[in-house]
Amino acid sequence: MEQKKLIPPFSAESAAEKLQLNQNVWNTRDAEQISQLYTEDIEWLDRTTFLNGRAAVKAYLSRKFETQLHFKTQKEVWGAKENRNAIRFEDEWQDSNGQWFHSYGNEQLEFDEQGLIRKRFGCISDKAISADERTLV
Repeated sequence: MEQKKLIPPFSAESAAEKLQLNQNVWNTRDAEQISQLYTEDIEWLDRTTFLNGRAAVKAYLSRKFETQLHFKTQKEVWGAKENRNAIRFEDEWQDSNGQWFHSYGNEQLEFDEQGLIRKRFGCISDKAISADERTLV
């Protein structure tokens, strides 16, 4: 799909395609690559962490991937309207003690006219799981 179709306003189809690209980048666990999905002045909320700016997001993600080992995400569009998308996601990761976690949540994204995310508000719950309970292998 050409880039022009992956900017707002989003249809259900273009939002899903945009989200797939987003998911693919997140699964690289590369903080630099992921930070490029966001505007320079991104407003970001993740659990109890409030960030402003792409540099702060990149630093946060670098720390995140140091502690959330083997991180993998799966995302699904639950709603798309104009320049806003509602996303359901689940993540799996392992801490430094070997404990696996499954994180569930939702995020609300607002995009700028270039298709970069300028606002991201996430709500996430974590559940400890055994390695046998992993679903995002």
